[in-house]
Amino acid sequence: MTLLLALLYPLAIQGLRGGFWRVLLPLTVLAWVVDVIANYTELALLTWDFPRGKEYTFSYRCLRLIKQDGWAGFVGRCTQKYCNFFYEGHI
Repeated sequence: MTLLLALLYPLAIQGLRGGFWRVLLPLTVLAWVVDVIANYTELALLTWDFPRGKEYTFSYRCLRLIKQDGWAGFVGRCTQKYCNFFYEGHI
């Protein structure tokens, strides 16, 4: 599921950036659904840090994870670099 999210992100973000948003909107919605599911399952187990409050997506939870030391912080910082490569300032 994480691999699927990583593959969908560069395409889906174009819909948010104003690219071919009408064409890519279904991919954006699919990527958001995969992000929410992965955030509460696979990525929660990978980081051993579970979502708090309104952290529905993993990219939103990364804002908290990048400040941590250890494995969860490492995963958060790697995710931040990947996301910001495609969309500067996303995380």
